Amino acid sequence: MIRHAALALLVAAFAHFTARAEEAAPMKTYASFDGTLISYHDLGEGPVVILLHGFSGNADLNWLQPAIAQKVAAAGYRVIAPDLRGHGASPFEAAPERWPADAIARDQIALTAHLGEAPYATVGYSMGAISALRFHLLGRNTGRLILGGIGDSVADENNTDRNTAFRAAIEEGIAGRDTPGAKAILARAKATGGTLKGYLGALSARTYTPADLLATFDVPTLVLTGDQDLDNGSGPALAAKIPGARYQQLTGTHLTAVLDPAFPDAILGDLASGR
Repeated sequence: MIRHAALALLVAAFAHFTARAEEAAPMKTYASFDGTLISYHDLGEGPVVILLHGFSGNADLNWLQPAIAQKVAAAGYRVIAPDLRGHGASPFEAAPERWPADAIARDQIALTAHLGEAPYATVGYSMGAISALRFHLLGRNTGRLILGGIGDSVADENNTDRNTAFRAAIEEGIAGRDTPGAKAILARAKATGGTLKGYLGALSARTYTPADLLATFDVPTLVLTGDQDLDNGSGPALAAKIPGARYQQLTGTHLTAVLDPAFPDAILGDLASGR
């Protein structure tokens, strides 16, 4: 059941979002903590807002094509939207066991060092939100967190259901098997400029943040999930685990909630509340 749901998610993801990597705007790069080059979009002026995209996507697909990045920049912020390690224009082909611990979160720490400025806010969706939690846990220097598309299952470090299903599709694709999951993830990689090896490494290196550590967070936090999105557990339940966190419901599934006009409005409202 879980695996079939994940395969359906992959197929739906490609149906909803068909960005091509070469259509993305020119990007800047920086050398991360281990020398890996990470690419990022940089637009607007003002306090830094980092936008972290979801698994098997890229920044253009998640943030620029829906015009979320542009709306945030127009509101008076400097938007930094990286392609996460192993995705899009930030390739990383190492085997899963050679991925550094907490690599994606540490990439954001290196990014803020490169920028010379701590982020006013870090916004993530799905894997990007999971990474935002790790980034704050390790760095403790973001001014606020906005977490989209995740619920309380990301506080369960033993929950591997979602990873297992995606890993199966990726491994089928690497093995050249003609399966719906393999076809979907290959199409996704072609559309976003990613690679299956990069996806597998990012998936294998994913680390959840358990409830006892979430309880130590002391920054304003907003959790946003669609009314039909239980892919990563309960959004309200996750908000309850983070001191002072607020929850706001969007309309849609895990995939379509990012297209709800209430999503960028909620981001902008939360950003404005802290200024």
